[in-house]
Amino acid sequence: AIIGLVVDIDQAVDELNSKGVHMEQYDMGEGMKTDERGILRYGQTAAAWFKDTEGNILSLHGKI
Repeated sequence: AIIGLVVDIDQAVDELNSKGVHMEQYDMGEGMKTDERGILRYGQTAAAWFKDTEGNILSLHGKI
């Protein structure tokens, strides 16, 4: 997986969504589940995952 660090994960997800990129939905149990926008928030960190055109999973990470 390739990880991108972002300052504002909400803005980054909005920008990708506006370009047609769909965030993946995950339920990892124990309260770790992405929200309706595909963002997982835990502690002071947030993450979102999406696939590139080849099906590789890429992720965004940032502080809340």
